[in-house]
Amino acid sequence: MKTTRKLIQALDYIAYHQHNRTVGFMKAYKLLWLIDRYSMRHYARTVTGDMYFAMEHGTVPTDAKHVLENQSTIMDNSTEDVDKYLRVNDIDHRFSSRKAPNLDVFSKSDIKAMDIILEHYGGMSAIELSKLSHKFPEWLAYKDKIQNEKKKSSYPIDPNLFFSVYDDGHGVFNDDPKRLEVAKDLWDEYNAEPIKA
Repeated sequence: MKTTRKLIQALDYIAYHQHNRTVGFMKAYKLLWLIDRYSMRHYARTVTGDMYFAMEHGTVPTDAKHVLENQSTIMDNSTEDVDKYLRVNDIDHRFSSRKAPNLDVFSKSDIKAMDIILEHYGGMSAIELSKLSHKFPEWLAYKDKIQNEKKKSSYPIDPNLFFSVYDDGHGVFNDDPKRLEVAKDLWDEYNAEPIKA
């Protein structure tokens, strides 16, 4: 069973590397999305294990949102890790790192994915990252539904859309098509539903 332990450490990692070791919820959500997107395309797995939804302000990791808003999560929640590593301010929707993240929960490739994304996108504001997310295929696939007032406001994203080709100018997601195809095949294999007898 997946737990939020690694997800909480990823949130702490992001906050720990921001100015004053503090970050807003929306910016953290967008950085997690980019980290997991990168990891899927290079290592055929996510860092956090979270599920993503397309919402008005872009792509949002559902359990990360629930952890920070003190709601129930899909994964088993490690509430003691939240209090130990994160100081959450519900009023201004920001959180701070209480202490350095526990790097033992991460693989070398997890850390590489987080560092690459923080290097290229960590200096952007929440609004800039939100606007950026509106250009990616995984949000655009749901744009018409999201912008239709008669429809619901959030949609679970098909993970296969994370493998779609889109270059935002940073070069981070300008992947070799053959390598990307291999990563997607591995992703599909790892996440295939088991055959029932």
